[in-house]
Amino acid sequence: MQAIRIIIATAKAFYEEMLFFFVTGAILFVATLLIIPMPFALIGVWLVAHRAVRGLGVNWSLYWQAIKEYGVRSLWLTLILVLGYVLLASNVWFYLTPEVSPLPGNVITWIVPILVIVGLMWSGITFYAHAFLIELEEPKLGTILRNGFSITIVSPLTTLILLIVTLLLTALCVIVPILLLALPGFIATLSITAVRTLIAALREKYDPKKEESDLADLAEQADDEQPTTED
Repeated sequence: MQAIRIIIATAKAFYEEMLFFFVTGAILFVATLLIIPMPFALIGVWLVAHRAVRGLGVNWSLYWQAIKEYGVRSLWLTLILVLGYVLLASNVWFYLTPEVSPLPGNVITWIVPILVIVGLMWSGITFYAHAFLIELEEPKLGTILRNGFSITIVSPLTTLILLIVTLLLTALCVIVPILLLALPGFIATLSITAVRTLIAALREKYDPKKEESDLADLAEQADDEQPTTED
């Protein structure tokens, strides 16, 4: 199964840079407490994951370079993703609160599965978003969201399995708090690995010359980056 292959590849890449992930996870934890710096530290973790998945070396200069280059876009992207969840939660409260909802009970029964599907779709977009921010040559916010939506639609079962794995790992880290420092790094590695694997699969299925979408553009990058001694 594709999802299992992604998870195994993720574990291998994560293990190679485990110490770096723990340190960057600690930085992200502190940044999250300060709220505003969180998206900047978050993109640093994704850069480490990006290098680890490609089998390239990681150093602090690359980490800070990622924050400098992608930090502002990561901030805006994170705000959009959070806003999406706020709007979703607002709709859930509005339609499922009898004292507020203008809809009769039999209609609400149909609204619930729609809200669940929308929530899963947005979670899929969120899962892939920062990976596309790193992977795309021109990471515009609209393109990132569109690609996240497209890959979620094309690979719904794989996306659902990866989201469940992420949820289970988060629950485990809550039980064993020290693992929270490693959680962002593993999720970032899982996200990057999934994007590169799924794009490569799309490339095999479709002729990239006939697909002039952003997904096809990214597919051409999926296997042309090989480790070098200079990295």
